[in-house]
Amino acid sequence: MSNTLSHTKSLKSVSDRDIVLGLKSSENETLITQYQYEFYRRYAPYIFKVAVQRCQIFADAQDFAKEITQLTFIKALKNVSNFTIAIGVDDVVFKRMLKAWLGRIANNNFNKLYAEYKNEEVELDTVSTEEPVYDLFEELFDPVPEEKPSAVLSLLREAMEQLKEIDKHIIISYAGENCLYTTQHIRDSTMKILCETYNTTPDNIRQRKNRALKKIKSFCLKK
Repeated sequence: MSNTLSHTKSLKSVSDRDIVLGLKSSENETLITQYQYEFYRRYAPYIFKVAVQRCQIFADAQDFAKEITQLTFIKALKNVSNFTIAIGVDDVVFKRMLKAWLGRIANNNFNKLYAEYKNEEVELDTVSTEEPVYDLFEELFDPVPEEKPSAVLSLLREAMEQLKEIDKHIIISYAGENCLYTTQHIRDSTMKILCETYNTTPDNIRQRKNRALKKIKSFCLKK
């Protein structure tokens, strides 16, 4: 791949795989900035949309989602060298793997921000506006308009509102890791955050998750 690209728009036809390869291998600062622009342009709307869904329990969901999106890409770009580019997968599978990787980072950021939000003595992290690279992200940021929720989604949100804050957080954490209706456990790091935030044990977290699911099911059936 050529290293002589001089405009961000020149990268629009480059594959996602080559964008990631460029982020991992390029030593040209100008080109790196262009790769960062394009990477953010392609994936920020997806992460923001996911983050908005996760942050519905907050009155300022949009602000929380925006912060999570920014923090996700800051960390992703710092750690992109750790993202494994699997050999032999097509572009569709590669994009799915990349979204999953970004999603895990976003989920961790959500849990950390939620824990800090619950602790009145800790201020939420903010992204410095003095960093030029992050300013570029701010200029690119253009959230995808929220879709009108379906009747089922509206009902689920109403059911969630009946739960205590701890149970909302637990349900969202399990759902974010696709462990809500399986026997698979959430990651140790996520469980640790939940336990430390609410000063409880993993067993109690799991019991509360099961009780909360029963409450949601009961609420929806009554409607």
